[in-house]
Amino acid sequence: MSNEFAFIDWIRSQQRTEASVLLAAGDDLAIVKFDPNDLVLIGIDQILDGVHFNLNEHDPRLIGKKAMNRNLSDCAAMACLPVSAVVSFAIPRGMSVECMKEIYLGMKEAGEAFDCHIVGGDTGSWDQKLAISVAITGKSAGLTPVRRSGARVGDTIYVTGALGGSILGRHLIFTPRVREARDLVARHAIRSMIDLSDGLSRDLGHICRESGVGAVLDSGCIPIHDDARQRPGDVLLHALNDGEDHELCFTADAGIDSAIRIGKIVEEKGVWIDRSGVREKLITAGFEHHF
Repeated sequence: MSNEFAFIDWIRSQQRTEASVLLAAGDDLAIVKFDPNDLVLIGIDQILDGVHFNLNEHDPRLIGKKAMNRNLSDCAAMACLPVSAVVSFAIPRGMSVECMKEIYLGMKEAGEAFDCHIVGGDTGSWDQKLAISVAITGKSAGLTPVRRSGARVGDTIYVTGALGGSILGRHLIFTPRVREARDLVARHAIRSMIDLSDGLSRDLGHICRESGVGAVLDSGCIPIHDDARQRPGDVLLHALNDGEDHELCFTADAGIDSAIRIGKIVEEKGVWIDRSGVREKLITAGFEHHF
């Protein structure tokens, strides 16, 4: 990359102050104003070339959108409203400024769709592949944040959409379920929730572990995306394990018509699947980083 500071100046030209953003990039820290009655929620996520995207194959603007949308999906998982984000780039030496601008614009567009503005960050160059980190702040805005640890025996398990096959392209172009989460929590007693980034089998396991319960999935109720049917192998396993669907999985009382019922929370620990009346332990798959 030829000129880091020219790129930073360009980034600053893309930012503006808002009612909640008193000072964006340009100083050592941004200044963001919160209502003193709100809870502040903070998270961070990263995407890596060769793991979450392929810079040689994927549209740079879509890569940027994915980087931001993963964080927005985390906001959805706790039903909070996104407010601001800071971003960090580890840029391969020789990468073009125009490509980096496209990635940044993708991040900016994704954030602004939810009134979440980029207010700062950092850049660096190295001899490895592109790595992007986004740290996000959100606010509770009148709703109690939903945690993974609230599931109760007898709860119904729901998802907000069809699963599987995201690798065919949806992992780059998904819409974070921020608005759906806010609506669900405003109208129903949602006890636990998570976004499906690593696969239903693994992410539901996080809810079970944090809540000290188990889960039984009804194999006939799992919504299978058409993309899963385009991939070789068992389509149900794709829906359970592929990951990066970024739908919401949550538990609540029965009777929620705006989501898809897929199972029940039970006392026996673990995640199980019921296939036509036969219950078997579900082998947790999905994505996991190995060190």
